[in-house]
Formats: sequence, structure tokens, C-alpha cells
Amino acid sequence: MTASAEWRVSCRTEALMRAEAEARARLQLAADAVIPFNYRWEHVQRVVQMALWLADATGADRDIVEAAAWLHDICKRAPNHGKAGAAAAQEFLRDTDFPSEKIAVVVDAIAQHVGLTRPPGATPMTPLEAAVLWDADKLTKLGVSSLAYNLSLRQFDGMTLAARCAELAQFTRTVLAKTVASMNTAPARALAEARYQAMTAFLDQWESEDQL
Repeated sequence: MTASAEWRVSCRTEALMRAEAEARARLQLAADAVIPFNYRWEHVQRVVQMALWLADATGADRDIVEAAAWLHDICKRAPNHGKAGAAAAQEFLRDTDFPSEKIAVVVDAIAQHVGLTRPPGATPMTPLEAAVLWDADKLTKLGVSSLAYNLSLRQFDGMTLAARCAELAQFTRTVLAKTVASMNTAPARALAEARYQAMTAFLDQWESEDQL
């Protein structure tokens, strides 16, 4: 293993460990029990994929966005998970071979990544790596796969299909529409718009079937 790869493995391992701990706590599972579905781990892997794609498309530093993507939710259960995660990431990266001069930017990006929307007309976040992490994180909340995940949430237990559709449609057309408009980078905005259109088309079809 080359020195340049060691921090990547360390970050991935830390993210997986934290995701598994979160899942076990949420589901009240024993340490040796099989986790039936680990949303956090799936989410983090997708954020890494999106962040690296955006880094290549925008010229952001790949090392910074990758480290930030792996570690952005390591304190998800904390009251202020952005601030807590930034502090934990700083301490963690100091004990790896990650370039020390880049740690501060990773920490800043993690601290800024929270929230589904930004104020209307807000200028893109800075530095670019923070903008990329925010966009990558939010892109995972958009698309048909996101609707599929949302339907598995316990908040829908006891609700009819029509009620589930109405709930998802309301959230998509109000909150997530603002998420699309909040994207910092042009590539993220284009993909967000495409995914949003797919979501609304799915919901339109669902609603039309209920009206027959």
C-alpha cells in the first residue's frame, strides 16, 4: 500500500465504523447482530462518488473533497453534527498521513455542509471544496432512489398509499425544490434539476393512478 492511499483507507474505515454504530444504536441491535439496512453507509459512499465527480468537473481539490465526504457524517447523532463532525475529523486526520496543510479546509467543509437549503440568491459557498461537499451531500437527497428510501421510513407506518404520495409530493415540491435552487456549482445544479424532474414525474404518475 502506498503512503498516499493510507489515509483513504483510514477515512473509509472510520466512516464505516461510525455508520455501523449509528445503525446499531438506532435499531437497538447487539454488537454481533446483522444490520438489516445501513442507510448511513450507503449515503456516505454515494456522497464520496458525487464529491469526486464534482471535484473533477469544477477543479476542486480531490483529496480535500474525498476526505470531507468520507468523514462528513461521523457525528451524525450529535446535536450539531456539522460542528461536532468537523472537530472529530480534525483530530482524526491529524493521526493519518493526510496532508496537514489541507486539514483546515476539510474541517471547514464539514462544518458548512448542514442543511437542505440555502437562502434565495445566496452566493456560492467558499472555499470551492465546501461548495462541492454541500452539493454532493444534497444530490443524494434527490432522485427516484431517494423516494424509494423515504418510503421505507417508519414515519409512513400506518399511512395509506394515497397519504404517502401526498406527503412525499408536498416535501418534494416545497423543500426539495429549494434544495435544487440552492446548489453551488453548475454541474450539481444540472444534475439536481434532472433528478428533481424524475422525482416529480414519478409523483405525477402516482397521483394520476390514484385518480382513476
